[in-house]
Amino acid sequence: MRLAGAVDWQRVTETEALDLLLRRDPALLPPKPGAPLANPLWHLDMVRARDAWGHWGGPEGIDWGTVRVGQIDTGYTSHPVFGFPDHPWIDSAGGQTIFAPGPGAGGAGPGSGIDPLQDQMDGHGTRVASVICGHDPVGPGSPYLGVAPRVPLVPVRIANHVLISHAQRELASALDYLVGAGVSVINLSMGFLPRLQMGVLDRAIDRAYEAGVIFVCAAGQPLSSVISPAHGRRTIAVAGCTRDGVPWGESAYGSAVDWTAPASAISRAQTSPGGHFGYAGTGDGTSYAAAVTSAAAALWLARRGLEVKAAYPHPWQWVEAFKVVAKATAKPMPNQRPGSFGAGILDIGALLDEALPPASALGIEAPA
Repeated sequence: MRLAGAVDWQRVTETEALDLLLRRDPALLPPKPGAPLANPLWHLDMVRARDAWGHWGGPEGIDWGTVRVGQIDTGYTSHPVFGFPDHPWIDSAGGQTIFAPGPGAGGAGPGSGIDPLQDQMDGHGTRVASVICGHDPVGPGSPYLGVAPRVPLVPVRIANHVLISHAQRELASALDYLVGAGVSVINLSMGFLPRLQMGVLDRAIDRAYEAGVIFVCAAGQPLSSVISPAHGRRTIAVAGCTRDGVPWGESAYGSAVDWTAPASAISRAQTSPGGHFGYAGTGDGTSYAAAVTSAAAALWLARRGLEVKAAYPHPWQWVEAFKVVAKATAKPMPNQRPGSFGAGILDIGALLDEALPPASALGIEAPA
């Protein structure tokens, strides 16, 4: 504690910790120590994204077909990382604002999923989406690349903050909207304490699962317990690791975690009021681990989607098959405690080549 600079400490409940996090102003936090990363896009190599892109001859050649990713977050901005202004792959016409007023001073904004950049979580949706689908040829590292470069993304803005116990009805509506819009994968880098989950959200998650939509959720931080809705059986809960291939110290963990992905010192796009776009610094959080996994699901479906749909008669089996192959190909971490960080670190290179499990192994009735 003293080595970390702490002069005092006190024990608080998870609810009190969330309240403190909510009232924190990120603008007042001191800068992170440490030298710039030697490899700013290290997370791509850790999950072997470049090996996966090789199936299409590289990131420029990926054919996304009908694959689209839905993102439920704070909205999007017209950052060059998404191809703005000339050829964006963000579905601006399909973007939605289903907003729940809550913590913070910002409002719904102009609509259509646009982030008005009015509150302390300004740009969260942009940062997370850049890790999913970003591709900027003149970005840092030339180019800046997300894990699933240029995959079409449908944004839904539901809140100004990642703590969304107040926005469960809006989250449910966002899920229903995206399922109706035909997305294949949904990313949620938000959450709340599990005991607060409402039935209306449970039913929306069921509908997404039964439609065969892969619903990826951040496991959460800095609490140890996996947050909702990541903790549920019909979602995918992703914990976080560092560039050293070990568990990230702030990540939630436990039996609800399916696997782990990069979550610390992640290079991502950022934006600020007035349309100031950039890439300075890095970010931490299982928000990014979820983003990496959503991108992996999109790559898997782009390569194996026709085979998947031919192999399994029930759409929910598409979700289960993805879970099975991702767990089977994940790389265990050194000294990883059983039942803590899932199957290990996601390996997209192996994921795309793994044989599909037989339909009989997934059952004929959706698991509860």
